Amino acid sequence: MSHLEEHQTKNLINRLNRIEGQVSGIKKMLNEEKPYDEVLIQINSARSALQKLSQILLEAQADHSLMHVSEGENLEAEMKQLRRVITQYNKIN
Repeated sequence: MSHLEEHQTKNLINRLNRIEGQVSGIKKMLNEEKPYDEVLIQINSARSALQKLSQILLEAQADHSLMHVSEGENLEAEMKQLRRVITQYNKIN
């Protein structure tokens, strides 16, 4: 992965754990029959957290590709990989 702290696996897993907690909280809210507007606020919060995670992964892939090219890797192969990741990112957003 990238050399940036935000892109480190431990930090990504921590973000994912927080998202998992948010989703569990949403399930609990539904079981407790909380008002739907409150549930929707929490769903939006979890969705935003997932979007941020996907943005961080896209940035990490771009960093990864640039570092590989600077180390002599094939530019076309790295560009193809980066385009594939961007396509997936755009499907999410």
